Amino acid sequence: MNVEYRVLGPLEVLRDGVPVALPAGQGRVLLATLLLRPNQFVSVDELVDRLWDGEPPTLDRAHKTLHMVVRRLRIALGDANCVRTATGGYLAEVDPERLDLTRFRRLAAEGEFAAALAHWRGEVASNVGSPHLHREDVPPLVEERLVVHGRRVEADLARGRGAELAGELRELTREHPLREGFWAQLVQALHQAGRPQEALAAYERIREHLADELGVEPGQPLRESRERLLDPAPRQLPVAAAHFTGRDAELARLSTAVTGGTAVVITAVDGTAGIGKTALAGWWAHTVSERFPDGQLYADLRGFDPFTGPADPADVLAGFLGAFGVSRGKVPVDLPERAALYRGVVAERRVLVLLDNARDVEQVRPLLPAGRGCLAVITSRNRFTGLVVREGAVPVTLDRLGDEDAVALLTARLGAERVKAEPDAVADLVAFCGGLPLALAVAASRVAEEPALSLRSLVGELAAAGEVLDSVEAVFATTCDRLDEETARLFRLLGRTTGPDISLDAAAALDGRHRTDVHRSLQTLVRMHLATERTPGRYSCHDLVRAYSRSLSAASRIRPRAWLPR
Repeated sequence: MNVEYRVLGPLEVLRDGVPVALPAGQGRVLLATLLLRPNQFVSVDELVDRLWDGEPPTLDRAHKTLHMVVRRLRIALGDANCVRTATGGYLAEVDPERLDLTRFRRLAAEGEFAAALAHWRGEVASNVGSPHLHREDVPPLVEERLVVHGRRVEADLARGRGAELAGELRELTREHPLREGFWAQLVQALHQAGRPQEALAAYERIREHLADELGVEPGQPLRESRERLLDPAPRQLPVAAAHFTGRDAELARLSTAVTGGTAVVITAVDGTAGIGKTALAGWWAHTVSERFPDGQLYADLRGFDPFTGPADPADVLAGFLGAFGVSRGKVPVDLPERAALYRGVVAERRVLVLLDNARDVEQVRPLLPAGRGCLAVITSRNRFTGLVVREGAVPVTLDRLGDEDAVALLTARLGAERVKAEPDAVADLVAFCGGLPLALAVAASRVAEEPALSLRSLVGELAAAGEVLDSVEAVFATTCDRLDEETARLFRLLGRTTGPDISLDAAAALDGRHRTDVHRSLQTLVRMHLATERTPGRYSCHDLVRAYSRSLSAASRIRPRAWLPR
């Protein structure tokens, strides 16, 4: 027997595809209330409050009536019954894959926004007559849907589909006139569609509306959308590393390549992860960005991501063309033609292109700009000899940090006084981390978070953990052990995600706590170098950290909570 429960629209229960005849009135209120909190205890008092909309009869009569309603509902559901008795209340015991609400939340947390939204069939529990339910339970779900809708639109805009989205966003701004996120997306969509005057007019409408209704100015995302109209050059570089040190020889070699028309390849020795390729490339790109006033493009090519697979060059090109205002309808379907259009768009421009985590030459070659005023910076675990031979790329191979640079990194993060106070422990820590910048950064963040922790004590902990784990994993383990329970749980949940990064709202949906609490945990993970906030509000993990998180998630069998906005 296949049973499916639906609340994202009229309340329905399907048994082998056939609707179950549900009792009207209080029976539907009871079932809807329980299904909107799947697998969660709901007390008798709260159910009584819902069934009588806050005005129940005498307590004894209300409890007797509730028991009768439960009995009738169970009879109506038959072998599809999900109502379970608990001490002092009831719960709906349902397989998360059998309820549209939990499927919606899972898909949204995994970044499958369109598939998640497809589960919505209309107003939540529209055939349930309960003012209390529609006043208390439905509005948070509507907000949840709008957040996911915004994320789906954001993903489509990143693919350059502004022309297709303009009509949808106009309707959304009419339905939600004070929701700035949709207005910012409308401005961006009109800009992508080659309609800058309409985009500016849309910005002015919401600016005046906010001033009249709320007496406030537009927020940062909306202001940034307007700034992109006035300065259309894309600025996509991720935030530079806060404590970048060392690598003087490599930086000098990179700087000699800024002569125009040169591709720069940064490779890692023997494919070592965590060697600092992204940090070096991002830092250096920011130092030379002013030489490329026509734009800076960025793409994480996910060349070695075991969960999502490498990025498709055709999709990356669509995003790049969209950043320069090319409407989706004008982007060719064929990859060679799409690459040719991209080269033509940037041919007369001075553009910097940062291609991070590339897998191979075939993935990179379509993304290289052709103009002599352009520069491509590529990071990879592989050596791209083909680009060196054919395109004249300048190879820069990164090795592990030498002792001097490793100590400089620790000094930048901990301060000279603390490093000088324990020189022997510093030397042992550098040796244990093997000169790997990622491991050193995580270890240093642990010490920075715990001022009373001596470097010698940390080395002792690492040595003990290192008896059963390799050195990098030992650094992660001893750091995760010091996270508070909720942050540690979120870290393990991040190992379950399949996208290249995750937004704050998606993380809150996955975790089940209020977004303010989740944001606080994410910022803790960023401080501990267990996560990175490359762009505001979007978080990712290094491949090594993500693999460790995934191993913890698998070992603990942790499950996402239901989303509980407030």
